[in-house]
Amino acid sequence: MSKKVKIVADSTCDLNSDLLERYEIETIALPVNLGDKACLDGIDVHTPDLFAYYKETGKLPTTSAPTPAYYEDFYKKWTDEGFEVVHLSISGEMTVTPNIARMAAENFPDVYPVDSRNVSSGMGMLAVYAAELRDQGLSGAEIADKVREQSKKVRTAFVISTLLYMYKGGRCTGVQMLGANLLNLKPCIEVQDGKMGVTKKYRGNLESVVCQMITDKLTNGEKLNPSRIMIAHYDAGDKVLAAAQKKIRELAPFQEIDINDTGCSVSVHCGPGTLGIIYMVQD
Repeated sequence: MSKKVKIVADSTCDLNSDLLERYEIETIALPVNLGDKACLDGIDVHTPDLFAYYKETGKLPTTSAPTPAYYEDFYKKWTDEGFEVVHLSISGEMTVTPNIARMAAENFPDVYPVDSRNVSSGMGMLAVYAAELRDQGLSGAEIADKVREQSKKVRTAFVISTLLYMYKGGRCTGVQMLGANLLNLKPCIEVQDGKMGVTKKYRGNLESVVCQMITDKLTNGEKLNPSRIMIAHYDAGDKVLAAAQKKIRELAPFQEIDINDTGCSVSVHCGPGTLGIIYMVQD
C-alpha cells in the first residue's frame, strides 16, 4: 500500500485560503524582517504591515531564506505521521531556498523537494496540479517528476503600477523610475526559464494596462490549458479586478478564475497596484 502524500509549498505560493483548504495544501511560512524584528510570512506579518512599516520608517522590509533545520523540523512532523512530502519552492534562479530544501531533504527519503521555476501563484498553480496528481493516487516521486515537467508550461506575467518599491529595493534606478512616472509607463514582468524580467512596457492607467496585458498573453498563439487561470494582486482595486475578469472571460473559456492576494515576498518588491495572471499552456 502506497503512503499518503502531503503537498507542501512555501508561503510565497500566494494561494487563497479556499484553494489551500480544497486541495489540502500545507504552506511553510518564510522569514520576513521588519528592521531587526524577525517575523514569519502570513503568521505574524501580513502584506499591509509591510507598507505600514515603510510609511513609518521609510525603510523596506526584507525577506530571507529559512535554515535547513527549519525545513527539517517541518518535514519530520509529516514523515513521522507516515506521509511522503512533495515540497515546492520559489525558483532557484531567484533565491537559494530550493537549495536549502534539498539539503534538508537529504535526511528524509520520503521528502521530494521541487524547484517550481516560478514565483507567487505560478508556484501555487503547480501546487494545485500536484494535489490533483495526489488525488489520482500517484506517489510522491511520481508527483515530483510530473510537476517539474509541468513547470515548463506555466505562464506568469505581472504589471506593476509603480516602480517606487523596486527602486527602494535596488532593482531599478532613479532615472528609470522617474522616466516611467513621467511617461505613465507600467512594466510587464514575466517569468521565463525561472527568471523574472521586463518584457514590455505599457502606457495608461492600471485598468487599461491590465486589460492590454491579458489580451497580449491570452492571444499570443499558445494553446491554453482551460482548467483555470489565477489572478494574483495586492491592492489593485475592485474596478481593476472586475475589468480583468471580464477581459479573461471575453478571450478564453477557463473553467475557473481564482483570485489570490500576493503575500509579503512579492508585495514588498512590487508594491500596491501589482496584478498578475497565471495560467498553463498545453501541447
